[in-house]
Amino acid sequence: MPQLSVQRLFDDRRDKLSLTWVGGHKGASRLLNHDALNRPGVGLVGHLNLIHPILIQALGVSDIEYLDNLEAAERTASLKALCTNETLAIFLCDGADAPTYLVDAADEYGTPLFLSLKKSRVFVNLLRPYLQRELSEITTSHGVFLDVLGFGILITGDSQIGKSELALELISRGAGLVADDAVELYQVGPETIQGRCPPLLRDFLEVRGIGVLNIRAIFGETAVRPRKTLRLIVHLERPTKEYFQGLDRLQTKSSTTAILGVEISTVTLAVVAGRNLAVLVEAAVRHYILQTRGYDSTRDFLDRHEAAMREQADVSNAQSRSDGLTRIDRAAEDATSAFDTFGPE
Repeated sequence: MPQLSVQRLFDDRRDKLSLTWVGGHKGASRLLNHDALNRPGVGLVGHLNLIHPILIQALGVSDIEYLDNLEAAERTASLKALCTNETLAIFLCDGADAPTYLVDAADEYGTPLFLSLKKSRVFVNLLRPYLQRELSEITTSHGVFLDVLGFGILITGDSQIGKSELALELISRGAGLVADDAVELYQVGPETIQGRCPPLLRDFLEVRGIGVLNIRAIFGETAVRPRKTLRLIVHLERPTKEYFQGLDRLQTKSSTTAILGVEISTVTLAVVAGRNLAVLVEAAVRHYILQTRGYDSTRDFLDRHEAAMREQADVSNAQSRSDGLTRIDRAAEDATSAFDTFGPE
């Protein structure tokens, strides 16, 4: 189960959040785990709240002013509730200085106390995604994860089908490498999956016949990405005769793959000689982008085809009605001619 200690949180976010550790050092080993994301009635991170449990409390200048104006006994009770009511750590934001009574309370209860130069609202917005990412359930997928045209694309398929070679071709065309072989996928939102690379494999891509390549060293800093949101899965498959016989060439509904309960759009490409898979992947991504904007080219083609068929049917019906009227006119003319010839009886 994913876990995050206060010490690691401080080490990871020290520069990003401009942190200084000023009290409660005894609580450095306190842990947050995956269950903290789903505990009913308990907030993960938020502004000062002495009633509703929040694991990480963010205080601002106004909160310190509130505590300053309390009577001594009431302040002591509030500090005890703040430091012991399931609080994992306290962050004093807005660049404010920590009052002595707050530092003493943090030391007494072993609750880590940090100072941050960030505004409290900005602090909460920056820390929440980090906690979601670090504490989310992680699954590992075999494939190559790339940034193609700004979208996270996971290339999957059987071993030796050519995933790494395809990835290398896409990188040479401007794509960015996130992870090769082992991709760590985790959920950061109700419908959002992100992927990253295990530290040991970062920057490396294995290409059979050449060896392990350092993509950062070969193509530069812009050729790698630390993480990316997964938008599309491209599955490579060696086709059989049955594959082409059962292929729907006018498919209007994309298939999906469930990852951690989130459905991810999936495209299957047949690997055959002569196909430029890099171009096909980029085309699939562009097609997906259009679909996310509400445009489906296959549906557009079918609508155009149906409109043409309706137009042709209308012309045929009009022609049939015209031919029918012509036949009626001719019959009337024949009757009039017969009347003129023989006259009335």
